Amino acid sequence: MNKVCKILAVGLGCLFPLLAQANGLEKGDQMVSGFFGGALSASGSEIDIETSWGTADSVGWGNGAISYGLQYLYALNPYLAVGAEFNANNFESTTDTVWGYGYEESVSSKMDVYSLMAAGRLTTSPASSFRFYIPFGAGWAFAKNSVSATVAGEYGSDSDSDNSFIYYVGMGLEGDVSDNWLVGLELRYSSFPFDNSKLVMGGGKEAYSFLSFMLKASYKF
Repeated sequence: MNKVCKILAVGLGCLFPLLAQANGLEKGDQMVSGFFGGALSASGSEIDIETSWGTADSVGWGNGAISYGLQYLYALNPYLAVGAEFNANNFESTTDTVWGYGYEESVSSKMDVYSLMAAGRLTTSPASSFRFYIPFGAGWAFAKNSVSATVAGEYGSDSDSDNSFIYYVGMGLEGDVSDNWLVGLELRYSSFPFDNSKLVMGGGKEAYSFLSFMLKASYKF
């Protein structure tokens, strides 16, 4: 995750000197964008594990993630564009303490989230070469949660997957490098439900959310 943050910082430093006077956004413009960055699980996403060998309270479902994706948008007018997107977030494993009967062990958990969504954006000052916009999207997510633990000298692991609705909303800054190339930075809040009943005793549908920070490069035509 630290490497991702450094890449984002360098990208921002390179962004502003490259901005050029260009045509901005117009009705009928099409944009193909690639994203790369990182994500952090939001608060309130922890789970409690209760089994015959002990308990683990507030286990995180994933650590920092690598985020990436592709997006296509069509401008219905200079202010509103709609399209489709593929997005992925691969979370690193997080480890929490397990308190048992006379022992102290650990349990690890990680999550991978892949999504296909209808996407859109609302843009302010579309004629400017430097623009603020609000991105949004909703669609279908495939998520897989993997859990492993070593308890009383014995190793065990399990995983579960779920398909569910996912949505995001955020904010972005974008600038023209040329008439066709755009670069920017985007912040998103994403949320989706996940059924952890196969992994957690007494579990069920829980709301999971994360914040993602991504550099964006777009080609406009």
